Amino acid sequence: MRIALSGFLVAVLAMSAGFAAAEPPLPQDSSATFLGVDTCGSSHCHGSPEAWRNATVLMRERRIWAAHDPHAHAWQTLQSESGQRIANNLGLADAGKAPECLTCHATFVPEAQRGPAFDLTAGVGCESCHGAGGAFLRTHVQPTSTHAGNVAAGLYPTTDAAARARLCLSCHQGDAAHPVSHRLYGAGHPRLRFELDTYSVLQPYHFNPDADYRRRKPVPAHFVLWAAGQIEAARRLLQQIGSAHGSGLFPDLAVYDCHGCHRAIPDEATVRAGAQPGFPRLVDAPLLMLRTVSAQIAPDLESTIAAQSAALRAAVRDPAALPASIARLDLTLEQLAARARQHTARASDGADALTQLAATTAAAAPLSFIEAEAAAMGLATLLTAEHEAGRLAAGAYADANAALDGVYAALADESAYQPSRLAAALAVFAAKLPFPAGATP
Repeated sequence: MRIALSGFLVAVLAMSAGFAAAEPPLPQDSSATFLGVDTCGSSHCHGSPEAWRNATVLMRERRIWAAHDPHAHAWQTLQSESGQRIANNLGLADAGKAPECLTCHATFVPEAQRGPAFDLTAGVGCESCHGAGGAFLRTHVQPTSTHAGNVAAGLYPTTDAAARARLCLSCHQGDAAHPVSHRLYGAGHPRLRFELDTYSVLQPYHFNPDADYRRRKPVPAHFVLWAAGQIEAARRLLQQIGSAHGSGLFPDLAVYDCHGCHRAIPDEATVRAGAQPGFPRLVDAPLLMLRTVSAQIAPDLESTIAAQSAALRAAVRDPAALPASIARLDLTLEQLAARARQHTARASDGADALTQLAATTAAAAPLSFIEAEAAAMGLATLLTAEHEAGRLAAGAYADANAALDGVYAALADESAYQPSRLAAALAVFAAKLPFPAGATP
């Protein structure tokens, strides 16, 4: 039986809706015409074979996307052997035509909004991320064009950390329009894993953040992107827990750690202190990461987030208490998000976050595999950013990076993961960090 929302939760969701009203709609929600990759990436525009004289952008973005970006092949994966097998398991005749698949594997918009050159089989194209070209094309091509003017006309602001997090996580974690369920995983879909800054760095750069770019557009620091991604991931987790509850004994099993069930009993236990043995473990890695985020941008919220996270883990076993628990934590995360938007980047952010994250994960041992994976990605992206910014000397970076290799080695075989080995590797890494928390390197 589905649980009715308490008055308290309704009130909080209304407040959240007020905050969300100021957020730009995701590209998929635009009512404008989607022109298609062949329009945006024509040889006269972003598919030019040669650089334009005096151009402020590369003008070969479509070529980079087509040659190096996995998003370009997202629709094609639906036609692969594994794609069709998953579709068959889900009872779908053709994954390439199924809305359940197309919402994330293509720029899936109503036919009435598709321009003459639009091609659904182009996969996740320009407008999936930048918005419907029909909204801002006229403004975009003007000699007086500005980034702010394009955004006002309908260009999605991917340069804003929070907006980018909302966009990427809508598919890479799921939302109401892109639901991710245990049924999908049971059909054979790979487990979704994502960290905003890491995956942004791994994407082939179809832009050059040089001095001219930075003059025209904001470039969020790596810590800011990492923090925005963790905040958004945590809030989506709360939405998934709340919306999935009531379908059975537990919320949908997709919100739990796979290894809680799919792991041999003799393997090393990963029962968190205070948890109930035998009960599934939430995939709440973002909540653990937020201990580090709040320590940097809102120290007064750190203990509240820790306490409310613990309360949430207990509340999933108590359906009557769950809605209020979700609402309380979501309201705290909204406060954290507001503080993140107001945060002034400091040179010490990355160093402080590195040391804090290493300490927080050590204190939370034993880590589940997914928590360990999230910690490793955070440590890697923050460490690399410190070195690239010139705040970490080559020798110190090499030592810390070698220790980080040990962390990843402990994660090399998901089925044979041992928390104690990971804990030892994290201790070695922490010892190699050349700066104390709170100090600018």
